[in-house]
Amino acid sequence: MAALTGVAAWWDDRMLGYVGVWNKPLKFQLAMALQTATIAWALANLDERIRRLAMPKGLWLLWLAVVLFEVSYITLQGGRGVPSHFNRNTALESALGSVMAAGASVLVMTTAWVGACALWQARRNQWQPRTLAIGLGFVLGGLLAAYTGGAMGPSGYWPEPLVQPVKWMPVTGWALSQTDLRIAHFVGLHQMQWLPAVAIAGMSLRISPKAVNAVVLSFAGVAPFLVQQLM
Repeated sequence: MAALTGVAAWWDDRMLGYVGVWNKPLKFQLAMALQTATIAWALANLDERIRRLAMPKGLWLLWLAVVLFEVSYITLQGGRGVPSHFNRNTALESALGSVMAAGASVLVMTTAWVGACALWQARRNQWQPRTLAIGLGFVLGGLLAAYTGGAMGPSGYWPEPLVQPVKWMPVTGWALSQTDLRIAHFVGLHQMQWLPAVAIAGMSLRISPKAVNAVVLSFAGVAPFLVQQLM
């Protein structure tokens, strides 16, 4: 989908607000692909019994169905040149927006659940750094994504009205001149990639497991504080 959307973005120069109409679909397609790949990689690091508990087949199918719905609806709305999130222009769009919110809840809570199962395995395996980092990263990623996503519900991306002139970040379209809750959401959610990456880097440098765990715990402790500062 991202390959086709990239072609559409090159060919179609319509704008939605301050970015191209295909900007958001492309971001979400890539983000959902990364998140699903990260979940699959994390599950491959769990023992078989814990993996079956963390992600039974029914939950896996639900995950994939939600991902396909979310990216398909966002892509459809982008192609129509209208917003997908916080769009209450019609009864149908309002209802589908609520379905999107419910689907996002499924994704973040599933992420946190996989993390909890990874922490259980880490405890049984003398706190092996990679498994500990997966557990902490997924629990934090799920909970912080839910927290920041919930904060967007009442007011949208910006707690206060935009003040002109707005300084926009290239590619992402985030507002840099004032609070943009999407930045906090990004930082919180992607703990599921950052903490495992820290652990893998430490292990590749042959740092002792205890030292790697200390660094992972330090990063995990900073994450909620940083997210709060960005909100």
